[in-house]
Parts: sequence; structure tokens; C-alpha cells
Amino acid sequence: MAADPFEHVMDQPTWHFLESLGWEFHLPRIGSFQITKFMVLEVMAALAVIAIYVPMARRAQRGDPPTGFFWNTFESMLTFIRDKVAKPTIGEHDADDYVPFLWTLFLFILFCNLFGMLPYLGSPTASISVTGALAVCAFLAIHLSAVAKMGLGHYLKSYVPHVDAPLLLRVPLVGLIVGIEMLGNFIKAFVLAVRLFANMFAGHTVLAVILLFIVMSKDTLFFWPVTISSVLGVTALSLLELFVAFLQAFIFVFLTSLFLGMALHPQH
Repeated sequence: MAADPFEHVMDQPTWHFLESLGWEFHLPRIGSFQITKFMVLEVMAALAVIAIYVPMARRAQRGDPPTGFFWNTFESMLTFIRDKVAKPTIGEHDADDYVPFLWTLFLFILFCNLFGMLPYLGSPTASISVTGALAVCAFLAIHLSAVAKMGLGHYLKSYVPHVDAPLLLRVPLVGLIVGIEMLGNFIKAFVLAVRLFANMFAGHTVLAVILLFIVMSKDTLFFWPVTISSVLGVTALSLLELFVAFLQAFIFVFLTSLFLGMALHPQH
């Protein structure tokens, strides 16, 4: 049985490989817990990051200089996140404490995004559940880090503005501002989740729709013109999706770093 053409952007308990041969793999269920395709891909993304960066870290720890295209490419991404994202948004003195978290976040999202460019895989970040979990991790890191640095009392006090107004006006106005600020924190996390999900889901959906034109034109006079146009269009859009994979990972980490800097330094 052929797989759904939109399976590439959907989380499934069944993994299809070669639809023409009917090859499929049913992922196991552990009690009431069903393992899905995106769960496996997330584990693969984590293992890929470990496989690449742990050996690099060990060589760097020994003092070996970076050599070769492979090492320089992957190390330059870490340097970019530290120097161009973390330090400008969090500050020179505090950035290094949070860079490992930002590195991990960026690399995990990037590999999840890039998996969608490979046949028979998919982008876990095309699921709102995955991006929502990432946004929760970012939310907790932002606010727990601020609490750890300033203390709970001082952190909550940073939300209370100084309003020079009569008491009867000042109390409701301060309460309104504090409520808006608190709500804004949840909105920021929601935006992080939706932005990443929408971009990855929409991009792969467009590719699936274009390829579906080939199936729709089967057994018609327009089959070859549609096929050639669709393949060329998908090739061009795939290059754009490759750029989007890097861009969305960067934006997610940049916004997380920006919100973290705002929480750590509310006076600014």
C-alpha cells in the first residue's frame, strides 16, 4: 500500500521506505506508549550531534588545532553562535555560562530540520508537539536562569514598574502592567514554537503538493511537461528549504538568547 504523499510532514507509528515494494516498518508500542517516526528521528539527531562533536571536543581538549573542512565547518557554527548570538544578547560576562545550552539547542534543531531533506526521513520540527517541547525547554531555561541569578524575590520584583501616580490609579495600573509582562512571557514561548513549526511544516507541504501534481497528471497528455516542471520546481525549492533549515535553527536560538538576556538583565 502506498504511503500518504504528506507522510513526510506527519508523525506516524508506521515508517514507509519503498512504497512501490510495499516496504514498511511498524514501530513498537511499549505498553500504552507508542513510539513514532519523529521520536526515532529525534534520537537520531541527538546521536548525530554526539557522534560529531564529542570527538571534536576531545581533540580540542588535547590542544589539537582544527584541521580540515569537516572540523572547521562544524566548529565555526559553534563560534558563530557564541560570538554573534550569545555575547551580544546576553553579555560578555554571562554568555559563556549559557552557550552550551544554546549550542545544544541550535544543533538539535538544525539536524532535525536537515533530516527533512533526506528521502524516507522527515523533519521532527514539522510537528507542533516537538517545537512546543523545545519552546518549553527554552522557557524554563530563560526564567529559571534568571531566578538562579537574582533570586525569586528580586526576579519577580523586576516585573513591577515604578509608576508615579496616585495610589488609586497606581495599584490597578501596576497590576495591569505586571499581568501583561507575565502573559508576554508565555506568548514569547508560543511564538517560538509556532514560528519553527509553521516554517518547517509549510515548506515540506509545498514540496509534497508540487510532487503530487505528477501523480494527478498521470495518464494524461500533460504528464511529461508537468513532471519536468515539478521536478525543477522541487529542486529549486529544496535549495531554499536547505537555507530555511539553517535560518530557522538560528532564529529559534537567537530569540531564545535574546529573551534570556532580557530576563537576566531586566534593568536594560
